[in-house]
Amino acid sequence: MAPQNLQDQLFELILSRYPRRADAVEDLANILHLGKDPVYRRLRGDTFLSPLEISTLALHFRISLDALIVGQSDNVMCNFNAFSQKITDFSQYLNDYIVTLEQIRRLPNVHFNYATVEIPVFTYNFIPELICFKLYVWGRTTWNLEFLRDRPFDFQLVTLPVVQLSQKLLEHYIALDSTELWSVNIVDNTLAQIEYHVYSGGFRDPQEAVILCERLVEWAAHMKALAAAGKKFKIGEKPEHGSGLLHIYHNEMVHTNNTAIVTSDVGKFVFAAFCNPNFIKSSDPKLCDYTDDWFQNVIAKSSPLTHSSEKTRDWFFRELTRKIERVKQRILLHIEENGGL
Repeated sequence: MAPQNLQDQLFELILSRYPRRADAVEDLANILHLGKDPVYRRLRGDTFLSPLEISTLALHFRISLDALIVGQSDNVMCNFNAFSQKITDFSQYLNDYIVTLEQIRRLPNVHFNYATVEIPVFTYNFIPELICFKLYVWGRTTWNLEFLRDRPFDFQLVTLPVVQLSQKLLEHYIALDSTELWSVNIVDNTLAQIEYHVYSGGFRDPQEAVILCERLVEWAAHMKALAAAGKKFKIGEKPEHGSGLLHIYHNEMVHTNNTAIVTSDVGKFVFAAFCNPNFIKSSDPKLCDYTDDWFQNVIAKSSPLTHSSEKTRDWFFRELTRKIERVKQRILLHIEENGGL
């Protein structure tokens, strides 16, 4: 069989991302500003793509041309959300995430695989106080928001419309089937941030740090309930028809940054945290296949926390709760020693 030329390879990759050829033709016509007949002629090879058209398609679909030409290139095409627009407020960040999850949910037979070294970012939204605190931390550190520069944290800092956006994001997460890799260290980062802000005067009222610890205990109890049910649902509710399936695995041997791979009938996408909570996204086939294989290998060496794994699940969430309670007691002691601050 004769080797494929660059045009054939490019179209093969593009067509693989669509459930129907007709959908791809319609998009290609819009991207290249052509009628459908000229697109079909290019798909058949009757007409060659111009260099500008090749470049346009490669950039639009994030396809590495050198990988197609050389075949074994180590370069990977990806995009970084912080480059497209600078985060200027909490609503913008949440809206970007909502748009991303809306796009993911529309994919046929979609599944979300997530490995994390800290609390899964979407699950902060189960507890409004937690997502408020995390937005504050990201706003001061990563996004460098001017209005937070000299402002201590309090629960009134995040407005009701922002909280409502966080709940919309949560609904998208709940609707997705997901498999997640956790370790007992997932609460450490958030606990360290809470404790640091107490000692550095970062709370308007240090008692709110105690409340955050109590909310983390509630978070752990709810996540344990989700793991037992193997389905996602909000606090105070029960799993309903249409709720996403949840599979959680415990692994202490592999430590990675927050990495997700979305699989579907029309392709795969990798998301990796970079300058957290920003992320890199790629649909590069080699990277996606490598990440998918890595994920499946780690799962095979991990302990399930869902469904019938009651003994392991009890131990895991008991350890999380103990970590939280130890930090809470240190904070209470600090407040007492400093006269309630």
